[in-house]
Amino acid sequence: MRTSSIGGLRFGPATLIVDEYEAANVAAHPLFVTLARRPVNMQALWLFVANMNAGISPNFVRWLALAIARAPDERMACLLSKQLADELGNGNFDHIHRRLLERFVMGLEPWRPERRGADLLRAGRRLGSRASEVFDDGSPYEAVGGLIVSEIFAKQADHCLGNEIRRQSQVPREALRWLDIHEVLEVDHADDSRELAELVPNDHAALTDTWQGARALWAAMWEFLDDVRALAFDDPAIDA
Repeated sequence: MRTSSIGGLRFGPATLIVDEYEAANVAAHPLFVTLARRPVNMQALWLFVANMNAGISPNFVRWLALAIARAPDERMACLLSKQLADELGNGNFDHIHRRLLERFVMGLEPWRPERRGADLLRAGRRLGSRASEVFDDGSPYEAVGGLIVSEIFAKQADHCLGNEIRRQSQVPREALRWLDIHEVLEVDHADDSRELAELVPNDHAALTDTWQGARALWAAMWEFLDDVRALAFDDPAIDA
């Protein structure tokens, strides 16, 4: 099996990225562990969803479109185009995921924490900035690596969020369409991640960049959860 390396670490084919991160347990992050063991924390749910909206929604269509334009293989571009079409509602303006996520945030608005002068969206903005380093500034294969793990992470994180939302009945049903769609759709997109990884050639440059993008994007998303947890639980005024 041919390998590549980053900083002395050796990596195998890009399909091992999928194996590694599918085995990672996002539900074990302290944010989700804390949420699951306590009564439903509506303020924390607002913080999580609003920060996702702040970090992902303004950027994800651009990230995908740029990755498609720069894709080193037309088969990769084809897979990513399917995801872009989903993100843009498959031609239906009312089904654009950004609009649905904004509706989700509005459904949670009654539980927005009251903290005068606090930047409640700093976790999302930091995620957007760090992810842009992969998609805007990285190589085409770094973007591929980032997209491989982003869908795996999203599948697990959406499941954790869904578990919390199902413990309450206060959020209007119509506000939950984004979550309903994503809990199903991200499973399909995560399956696409393996197909995408299979298209990465086993040469040094491609493997190095793909693993580098995967590592960087996963770290950014994990630290996003750290930041949301700090917002939700490190300030006694929010821990309710």
